[in-house]
Amino acid sequence: MAGLVRTQPLISLAGSSQFIKIPETQLKISIISAVLLCTATATAQAAEFDINGMKLGMNADQVLARYQALRPEGQHLFTKWSLPDGSEWVANGRTLYNDLANPDDMEHERYEFAFTGLGSGNKLFATRRKLQFKPSARPSTESVYAAAVKKYGEPSYLSNDGTSVWAAWKFSSVGAHAEKLDSSLDCITKSDFPVGLDEHTVGKAKKAMDVCGLYIEFSVKGNQTGLATGLDMAMINYLDLAQDFDTDNQDARKRIDAAKTKNTSKAAPAPEL
Repeated sequence: MAGLVRTQPLISLAGSSQFIKIPETQLKISIISAVLLCTATATAQAAEFDINGMKLGMNADQVLARYQALRPEGQHLFTKWSLPDGSEWVANGRTLYNDLANPDDMEHERYEFAFTGLGSGNKLFATRRKLQFKPSARPSTESVYAAAVKKYGEPSYLSNDGTSVWAAWKFSSVGAHAEKLDSSLDCITKSDFPVGLDEHTVGKAKKAMDVCGLYIEFSVKGNQTGLATGLDMAMINYLDLAQDFDTDNQDARKRIDAAKTKNTSKAAPAPEL
């Protein structure tokens, strides 16, 4: 599966005068406690917008380096798009890992990635992970969900049928808490994962920017004994996609115009007519 495919895209405490002497040891303990409390609070309030270290905003090289560090034996395929001037960028990617050394106790994992164009930095804006746990090392369903809450905060929407858990997070800005939702949103579907930042995707983004924002969906399937069998989660940032698309198009026009100027200045003479 490893390889590269090229396709053509759609283009002071104030006022106090009295001082209380505090023992040095007690003062140090108080300062350390305050620092730890602030750190814990900041950690709890700040969502990490990544899936297993694949962070939104990474470029393709960074994503691939992270994946290869996690799965040295995994396969990968990244697709490049190109402009008429020859400029290329990674539009999307996918990976595959099967623990073939243990066919009777196999772990299976897939990723999908989608990137913006050259002008906006060719950065990751959507990713999906599907993981089937090996039968001998299944975590509890509740522990997998608890890990998601620790990472992203309390979800916007939650459904739990006793064996499986489904949750979603919607953020209106990167620094905000997840908003509460009365129902789930169809913001990143399994059948329509982005192939890159093209006309179709930016059309969806313009409609979904306010509704979906930065959206995370999460599901962990389990059995009646409380053990998880599989994890399926995805993340997409609609907040800046329309702006990124405009930036990409402006950059593309500059590149094409520059190539046109260069080529026409060195073009062969016209034939006799």
